[in-house]
Amino acid sequence: MEVLRELARIVTTVKLRAIRKLGFPLEADNRLGEMYDLITEGQEEQEIALQLTNKPKTSGTLRRLKADLTDRLVASLFLIDLSQPSYNSRQRAYFEVHKNWAAVKILLGKNARSAGVEIGLQALRQALRYEFNDLAFDMARNLRLHFGTVAPNYKKYQKYDQLCNKLQRIVQAEVLAENIYTRYIAEYVRQKAGRDKIIEEARRSHQSLAPYHAQFESYTLHLYSALLEMGIHTAQSNYEDADQVCDEAIRFFEAKPYTASVPLQIAYYQKLLCHFQLRRFTEVDTFVHRGLELLQEGAYNWFKFQETYLVLALHTEQYTTAYEVYKEVTNHPRFKKQNAEITEYWRVLEAYLHFLMEIGELPEAQADEQFSKFRIGRFLNQIPLFSKDKRGVNVSILIIQILFSVARGRFGDTENKIDAMEQYCRRHLYTEETLRSYYFIKALLELPKNAFHRVAVQRKAEKYLERLDRYPLEKAGQQSFITEIIPFERLWDYALNFLSNRFY
Repeated sequence: MEVLRELARIVTTVKLRAIRKLGFPLEADNRLGEMYDLITEGQEEQEIALQLTNKPKTSGTLRRLKADLTDRLVASLFLIDLSQPSYNSRQRAYFEVHKNWAAVKILLGKNARSAGVEIGLQALRQALRYEFNDLAFDMARNLRLHFGTVAPNYKKYQKYDQLCNKLQRIVQAEVLAENIYTRYIAEYVRQKAGRDKIIEEARRSHQSLAPYHAQFESYTLHLYSALLEMGIHTAQSNYEDADQVCDEAIRFFEAKPYTASVPLQIAYYQKLLCHFQLRRFTEVDTFVHRGLELLQEGAYNWFKFQETYLVLALHTEQYTTAYEVYKEVTNHPRFKKQNAEITEYWRVLEAYLHFLMEIGELPEAQADEQFSKFRIGRFLNQIPLFSKDKRGVNVSILIIQILFSVARGRFGDTENKIDAMEQYCRRHLYTEETLRSYYFIKALLELPKNAFHRVAVQRKAEKYLERLDRYPLEKAGQQSFITEIIPFERLWDYALNFLSNRFY
């Protein structure tokens, strides 16, 4: 059923309406039309089966209906325009070239060679322009065969023979690069090999591509080479050099005669992560705007880019910028349609902005009537997914609850949770990836243990804060980037400001 759901997301109701005028691929008043409508409405497979066949989803009747609908929707892909206005020229060319080359293969198979060759020549020019080299190689092979045997033309045969040989070398280099990068990810990164092994493999893999990298200006080859080089430096927490790799990739792909959106999106996003780790905000405007331009507004990657931008703003105390990004994203019409992973994390970010507003660090939000008073109970009900993430964002959720309790003088709320939080730290956070969270929460627990007396708290928490300093954020990895929404050191300063030299 997942195959049909994906097809229905592409062959939308609007697109289907246009081709139904041709009597294809299905009518609304038959079972296939009803099945399509139920799928787009989000009905479960069992409900669809009972409604259409009065039988369970395992029945042969439903299987036949699913197979028939799948065939018709796949065939309809060739009748709809996949070139959305939001696509750039290369994205549109991708669909056009593949569609036209499929038509050429059918025409050649039906012995309609004049039409096949003419359309094939147009498709080849487009494939070469946008560096679809594997497809261009297949086209050049067919044209070499055609002009060498079927419709002999020695000059054209030589032209496509030379092109075919050139493309073969490029494609071989691209396949090698793809294989090397995939192996690096699958066997080292995904299998969580040790840091030294990951660095060694990334360096070895990158060096093995160096001869091809210098020889070919290939989109695919340079993309994988850049990713491997970034992997070397980020694994070493060497963000200065990683930032330079991003700049080199940006220069290379921005110089292409088309918009190379995928590698540029990766490069600009990685550059943003480097600036996050290096605590740089002053240069961000020079590339964030371009990074967002390359992304389809309202798409998953657009939300993730904005998320990183907001957290960087918080880490560099650009609170007004963070608040403006928050408003832009949460007011976007597609925000509520995102999956829970996106929307819940933005609710957590919202909680930290509310905290900044309450303590006077974000006066702009106080005049915003839509930015209503923060309620812990409502907040917790909005984040059921992350509340179960014991080593991830749930850390941020626990921390913000403590901070609100202290800021509002509700010291008893924190004191009642000491035992549970001690166990939580011991069970879930005493790992290398979460040590910063562990030491910070241990420091926070000294507040209720020392009756919220400022001097006593500072004295008892000092040992945890010293250990926190020995494990800086830039060495803590991706997990800390997700959970440490505002640097712990800054949050500690805020927490101390609510204490006085009296016991509670």
